[in-house]
Amino acid sequence: MIQRVQSVFLFLIVICQGFLFATALATFSSYEASFNLSLLGFYKLSSAGQELLINSYALMAVNIVVMLFTLFIIFSFKNRKKQLRLAAFNILLICGFVVLMFYSFDNAKSFLDRSFNTQGAEISTTYGIGMILPLLSLIFNYLAIKGIRKDEELVKSADRIR
Repeated sequence: MIQRVQSVFLFLIVICQGFLFATALATFSSYEASFNLSLLGFYKLSSAGQELLINSYALMAVNIVVMLFTLFIIFSFKNRKKQLRLAAFNILLICGFVVLMFYSFDNAKSFLDRSFNTQGAEISTTYGIGMILPLLSLIFNYLAIKGIRKDEELVKSADRIR
């Protein structure tokens, strides 16, 4: 049954991870330029437009894998035990995405310090909503697992009554 509460939580994971394509993970600003780290890459922002400095294909690929895997979990509702195991594995995938996201953040910051910060000026960092969305996905995944377990216990108790 797709209309179960855990399916809603799993769909919210897909929405959060999909929203990462449109949001910035972080913005770096110095007195001479502004830089933007997103799921699509690390960009230098100027009046002429955006210039790609570092691509982040790995980050984007892992995000797409998390989204597709979560959709697969939603549609494996007929086998609750399998759905529970897949949702537990999805936590590992999302944690891997979070680690890769922070690695990309650190990589972009060190690239910025090496390449553009020659005078030693202070670079301010503003974290975007994109840094919070994967953590929300972890919470939604945990709530989905709780819902799947609750359904499994309900079915077991109904079998005992018969």
